[in-house]
Amino acid sequence: MARVGLVKKMKKNEFLYKVVAFINRDELDFLDKTIKDLYFSTGKKIPRTEMIKEIIHMSKNVHGFKKELIEDLEKKGEKNG
Repeated sequence: MARVGLVKKMKKNEFLYKVVAFINRDELDFLDKTIKDLYFSTGKKIPRTEMIKEIIHMSKNVHGFKKELIEDLEKKGEKNG
C-alpha cells in the first residue's frame, strides 16, 4: 500500500512524487543490510529512498533488456526458419 503526493519540480518537465510504502520487517532488514554493505564497501551513506529508487531503475532496465533479448531471439528464429 502506498500513498503518493507531488513533491517538487526538479528538472524541466520532471516532477518528483513522495511515496509512502509499507514493508514488512524482513524487507526492511534486507534493505538496511544492503545499504550497510554498500556503506562498508564504498564509504558512502545512501538513504533508503535512494536505494528504493535505484531498485526501480534496475528493474526497468532488466525489463528492457529482456524485451530486447526476446526480440533478438525472434529475429534469429525467423532467419533460421
